[in-house]
Amino acid sequence: MNQGDDAADVIQERVRHALAENAALKIFAGRTKSFLGRHHQGIPLDLSALTGIISYEPNELVLVALPGTKLSEIEALCHGENQYFAFEPPAWGAAATIGGTVACNLSGPRRFKMGALRDHLLGAELIDGRGERIRTGGKVVKNVTGYDLSKVLAGSFGTLGVLTEVCLKVWPCPETQATLFIHGLTPTAALARILVWAARPLQITGLVCDADRLAARVEGPAPAVRKQLATLREEESAESEIIEEAESQAFWRHWRELEWLVPAEGQQRWRFSGPPTKMAQLMKALEAEGLSQWGLDWAGGLLWALLPVAAQAAHLHRIAARHQAIGWRFAADDHNEDAFTPLSTGAARMNKMLKRALDPQGIFNPGKMYA
Repeated sequence: MNQGDDAADVIQERVRHALAENAALKIFAGRTKSFLGRHHQGIPLDLSALTGIISYEPNELVLVALPGTKLSEIEALCHGENQYFAFEPPAWGAAATIGGTVACNLSGPRRFKMGALRDHLLGAELIDGRGERIRTGGKVVKNVTGYDLSKVLAGSFGTLGVLTEVCLKVWPCPETQATLFIHGLTPTAALARILVWAARPLQITGLVCDADRLAARVEGPAPAVRKQLATLREEESAESEIIEEAESQAFWRHWRELEWLVPAEGQQRWRFSGPPTKMAQLMKALEAEGLSQWGLDWAGGLLWALLPVAAQAAHLHRIAARHQAIGWRFAADDHNEDAFTPLSTGAARMNKMLKRALDPQGIFNPGKMYA
């Protein structure tokens, strides 16, 4: 019996009681992501007692943890073995947990190079909508056939089941990193440069830009990092500078945690993900809606934006859909009914099938993602 079994048993009994009463559950732990998703009702189900590292095998690059374990605790443990999560998850608060990170499928600037969180999720244990403990992926006790369940759990916002354990792949840390800044580019020119650089066979693991500068992070052995950055810099006629490891790490932490994108009164924060080739057109469309600050991440595949509160969320979602993008509206001060861009007909049908299969009574975070 692992250290989380007793706590998981308590959670399982609460799920079974909710099923018997046909009562909805509102699942949470660190609450650092509470501004994501629609407002929803339910009996609070706090997973913060499900905390601890079940196993960590540095030689096998595998870590198993309970969902209430703080992200910072796990990252500190991995750092001690010179390892890390290559998908570079944002925390957005000291209380961030690994369960919430998985539930929201949160990935940072390395995503375009190393893949999303769901690509690093090897397995999970959860309590389903029948009150059963099931496993999927690594270290399987009971398989759920028909779905790649690990993949669909990541990004389901707790609507498909209650996570009780997650198994993730870790990676060796690169030897060093440095970042090249290019100043004075127009948004169109910066995006064009990003698309070209992302396709090159270089160890570029971060490509972001805002109205002030383009930033390219290179990681790996020190000689290779210096050579690759020098090559990129020599091709540029615009003003440029290189920052070394400590300053580079601070910049990317600042970017990942959105410390540079703080809404003022009358503003709302948005995230749009979609094809990099569509982002310039999406930005132009959003300018007409009052776009006041922006930043491109994921080598152009993610747009962060500050927009007026007066801009209608449903209208902004329609703009996103026209550019093949999906929008997330960050809002903790209202019901956020239009939190996510509506799914296509096919995707909505698949989501309903998954919900019926895993949560037939609809008790897990009902309405969190869509009405």
